[in-house]
Amino acid sequence: MPAKRNRSLGTGKPLEGNFAGLLVVNVIGMKPRNQFFLSIVFILFILGIALVTFFTRDQEPAQTFPATVTNDCAPWDGSAFTVAIKYDSLTEIYISIWKAPDIKLPSTFVLPDDEGQVGHAYILPELGPFVQLSGEVFLQSVSVDKPVEGRFRFKSERGELFEGKFKAEWGEEVIFCG
Repeated sequence: MPAKRNRSLGTGKPLEGNFAGLLVVNVIGMKPRNQFFLSIVFILFILGIALVTFFTRDQEPAQTFPATVTNDCAPWDGSAFTVAIKYDSLTEIYISIWKAPDIKLPSTFVLPDDEGQVGHAYILPELGPFVQLSGEVFLQSVSVDKPVEGRFRFKSERGELFEGKFKAEWGEEVIFCG
């Protein structure tokens, strides 16, 4: 029966129970081709972690703007709601969604839509003309008995970017459609 080798990495102490030491010895004793493939896998693993970390890191948190939500009417006199967001002292963003204010699941709306069935978004600056916006709004849920929370990212026709979060309280207006 052959004698058992004592792998010690030159320390004189056996490596039994030392996983890292056994791993180093096993890698050193591998064929060069296997070492190359193991190195490639290790590099890809590290790159994967770096990419996931880079793309999922939290960017600067968007500002939360005060807002009001009111019942509204769709162009065909159906039920709708409008969120008015006070973006700055001179600009208010209006987001109209032409659906009943009863959205239970998180939803994203791309505005304006090609068919004109979802809604629209625009700004009405205090000192300027109506400006159409394009982009998207995400709503956590919509119910008339609780505030509406969401986030938005819109661009104006001139390329200005408007983005942030909002928490909208329901207004007292009564709207009759049709």
